[in-house]
Amino acid sequence: MTGDGAEIWLAKVIAKQAAARTGPYSASWSTDPTLPSHVIYAPTNPPTTLKLPVLVWGQTGCTYNGRIFDAFLTEVASHGILILSNGTPNGPGNPNGIAETANPNTTLHRTAIDWVTKNAGTGKYAGVEVSRLAVAGQSCGGMQALFVSPDPRVTAIGIFNSGVINASDPLPSQTTKPIFYFLGGPTDIAYTNGERDYTFLPASTPKWKGNLPVGHGGTFSQANGGKFGVAASRWVQWLLRGNVTAAAYFTGTGPGSATGDGWATVSQSLDGIKVTSLD
Repeated sequence: MTGDGAEIWLAKVIAKQAAARTGPYSASWSTDPTLPSHVIYAPTNPPTTLKLPVLVWGQTGCTYNGRIFDAFLTEVASHGILILSNGTPNGPGNPNGIAETANPNTTLHRTAIDWVTKNAGTGKYAGVEVSRLAVAGQSCGGMQALFVSPDPRVTAIGIFNSGVINASDPLPSQTTKPIFYFLGGPTDIAYTNGERDYTFLPASTPKWKGNLPVGHGGTFSQANGGKFGVAASRWVQWLLRGNVTAAAYFTGTGPGSATGDGWATVSQSLDGIKVTSLD
């Protein structure tokens, strides 16, 4: 999604009446002067005993607006996650547009990772569990996440409506960390790329791919991010919080699972995911 399109989408998202979050904690966004390039989503006044793993999120179009996915990210944060969203509140689009998808700039992801590594365990971030750090993003932001994922501090990868532009890029075949693809079906402009990337992943890499036939925009503008919000929340609950009930969303079938929600799924080596519970 280009910068201009992202701005129009943002206006619709923020104007939409948000439903109550489904996680156990109320959540909201804020900023921190020590991380001026990002918007921070987190539980509001969490218990002092709550451990908060980390998600670094990249935007559609690689824009610099940290609130494009407001309803979606607030929902995910309500499940006990600290989210560092690339860009400032109402920040600008990206003048490079779609061109950056082929050669994504990972500076903002790295800035967030460096910052949270430095600040975890101190002050109001005393409960941050930086040993569990996922990177993710939508469209161009998904490629930012993939390209920064070799960083040894990253423990999981989430790719939303995205895939590598250059079919000969070796990165998918070199990816060994758990990686989940959330695609929008054949009408998603990134469908072919995401499908191809999944086939290039090593057999031993824990991986899951789901397609919901809604196109490239997903369901992010719906209350709580719609079905993409449900799936993303289950993903962080499992990969970052070690919640076995959330794991069943991806490994099971029928009501309460991804397939029950309408996702067409494939997966491999999910038994390689070993995450102890933080709850």
